[in-house]
Amino acid sequence: MWPRFGIKIGNSTMCIAYVRSDGKAEVIANKQGDRVSQACLLWNGDSETECGLTAKQKMATRPKQAVAHSFQLLQPEAELSEDKLANALKEVPCEYDKEAFVFRMEHTVPADRDDQDDTIVTKEMSAFEVTVELLRAELELARQYHTDTEHSPIAVLSIPSYYPAQSFKLLSDAAKAAGFHVAQIIAEPTAAVLCYKIGEEQTEQPERERQHVLTIKCGGLYSDFALYAVQNGYFIELATFGPFPIGGRQFTEALVQFICEEFKRKYKLDPHESRRSLAKIRTAAANCKHILTTLPSTQLYIDSLMDGVDFNAQMSRARFESLIQPVINGFMQQLGECVERAQQEHPELKRIDDIVLLGATMQIPKLQAAVAARYPDAKLHNSHSTDEVVAIGCARQAVFLLDPLQAQLQKADDCVLVEDDLYIWHGNDETNAKLVLSKGSILPAKIKVSLPQSGEGDAIDALASFKLRTGQSEIMAHLPDTTPTIDDGLFQLEVEVDWDDKDGNIVPLVRLRCM
Repeated sequence: MWPRFGIKIGNSTMCIAYVRSDGKAEVIANKQGDRVSQACLLWNGDSETECGLTAKQKMATRPKQAVAHSFQLLQPEAELSEDKLANALKEVPCEYDKEAFVFRMEHTVPADRDDQDDTIVTKEMSAFEVTVELLRAELELARQYHTDTEHSPIAVLSIPSYYPAQSFKLLSDAAKAAGFHVAQIIAEPTAAVLCYKIGEEQTEQPERERQHVLTIKCGGLYSDFALYAVQNGYFIELATFGPFPIGGRQFTEALVQFICEEFKRKYKLDPHESRRSLAKIRTAAANCKHILTTLPSTQLYIDSLMDGVDFNAQMSRARFESLIQPVINGFMQQLGECVERAQQEHPELKRIDDIVLLGATMQIPKLQAAVAARYPDAKLHNSHSTDEVVAIGCARQAVFLLDPLQAQLQKADDCVLVEDDLYIWHGNDETNAKLVLSKGSILPAKIKVSLPQSGEGDAIDALASFKLRTGQSEIMAHLPDTTPTIDDGLFQLEVEVDWDDKDGNIVPLVRLRCM
């Protein structure tokens, strides 16, 4: 059943990683050599569709035949309100039927003779069907490493933390229809934390036993934030915020407006008057933005932008950063407000130990610098490409699955954890106390301990009396009505710790048994 795969699919991009039994995860490059693929689909007007970079490149000249930013619509119809649809469809190039909830692509077939009219053919696809096609493109990449023809590749997929529970089933069904076996679906922030192995290493500092992790996502369309407490291998979700309408499109739009103003100033032509000219500018601006994340400058050239006039300009990273500074300020203000709100709701959240970045837009150096300056005491995790961390985290999660053939489609499991260390001792002699459960252990639990006998006499009641302490609370526990067995001055006990919910209050339950 190896290798296993981790898949991240979003509104703008998608990425797949694989992992072998040794636990090392690697991202799979597509045919163009890119480690991240474009989440675009183009219909050729007949029976075929193509996905990825080629589809995005052709989208500028054939927008009515293309679907992009469709993943935000992979939700139950009841969740797609009028406002949500209006915001989502701003970035969709083709027509969308709000009543049938389908994308309607159009292709014009030229007439054979001049005296005949052109024919318009259409194709309808739902967001679910588009997702299936995009995942089939990822399946082709997975087949490079998965050679077992009898079994489907085992995959863990991610989903945004703010998606409704019904979307988990939709995504699972889409992946199954594409040819994957879905072992688990996890939230994107959780996958990002898994990518960096936070909480897996043993810390030497006791005060850092519980780590507080802030995940910051800024994708193509939206941004969202999440806060986790990580302890003993458990990820406790403290708060999630979003989605907020701040994403890569706002950064790209700042550059688009600059190009339009420069072109108008130089040539007295307004690109806003031409839809095709704006499409060319947006494509060039997006490419320029990605280049400037790694290089100090780039040449911005657009062939025949409008009325046969070309546009050519040198764009430096410093100039680009000055253009996007207002967007960064708005983003950081939103982030600060969310963290403050979380700290008010969770008083124990006094510090942030780790920050994990995800989403392609978080690769912008100026944005990363702003986050680092706001939280100077936190460790900033950015060694992996921010648009690959989710896929790598999903692949790493596939290693931990006990039964990968059993699908787990819940976002999280509710559980009760021990808030303080739990100790037990015999009689009143606390000096011989033994640790039963450490802080953060999950309940219920069953532990075997050996306890020394205190010197309080041989009365059966005294022999059968034990005390437990957690925090400032003490619990008296007694063995059943039997004489306990003592072996070389030691009690051999089995301690079972459970909990009960009484009117919303968690009450501990302790059972002792002499072995």
